[in-house]
Amino acid sequence: MTTKILNNTNSYIVALKKDNAELTKLNQELMKKYVVNTSDPVINNIIDRIFIRHQQGMEKFKITMADNKKTIPEWIEDTIEETIDKVCYLSTLKDRITEKEEKLLKEIDRLTDDNTIAWLHNSKLDERIEKLKKELHNGTKGTIRS
Repeated sequence: MTTKILNNTNSYIVALKKDNAELTKLNQELMKKYVVNTSDPVINNIIDRIFIRHQQGMEKFKITMADNKKTIPEWIEDTIEETIDKVCYLSTLKDRITEKEEKLLKEIDRLTDDNTIAWLHNSKLDERIEKLKKELHNGTKGTIRS
């Protein structure tokens, strides 16, 4: 009996893989048939994404938007839910961008401070070098003080 179940399961898996391969081939043929190219790669990407989204919707709901018999309140409710999701996504993105911006501004401040310190340090060395040159030129010996 276990062998029969395994054979049925294997047959089922083989059939699913065959169906999947056929669907993939059909999908590729559809993509070739409906390729739209504009001079703008951004628009081309959006068109491709709309087409893929349409295919996903057809696979999930088995009905076109035009044939969908939802009521007006149902369409409005779907839109409200999608808009709420968009607001959540945008809020999350804003928080992440703000956090990164604050980190970058702190890093800029730190680098500016480091640069100022290095400049001051170099200026002090330049002064000491000039003093040493003068002393060597004048033949005077002594300690150079900063």
